[in-house]
Amino acid sequence: MTDSNSFLHEAQQAGRASGKLELDNLDEAIGSITHIIDEGVATQYKETEEEDWPRATMTVYCHDCRAIVPAGIGKTLRGNDRTVCGNCHSKKISMGREEALRSFYHLGKAEEKE
Repeated sequence: MTDSNSFLHEAQQAGRASGKLELDNLDEAIGSITHIIDEGVATQYKETEEEDWPRATMTVYCHDCRAIVPAGIGKTLRGNDRTVCGNCHSKKISMGREEALRSFYHLGKAEEKE
């Protein structure tokens, strides 16, 4: 379950204590795990125009609405802009990729039951 477009070492992509490292030569193993940039992916990003890089769209989950909502702009006490819920203007929000928010807050499972 490794991402081909990730800069992380394959053992780091697999997660803590689940990757496999060859420990025949301990110095070489430590040297390879601390080298986290995958050279193939780095060259791919160097050769590709920045406009063509894959992008992750950030979405907003409102804890009061219990749904993924459009983002709104609110003000802090000092007059600075802040992201709020676009429906109810609540400050209790979480931001992230849509699939990550759906997975973390179990939104896909609730929709399947209905």
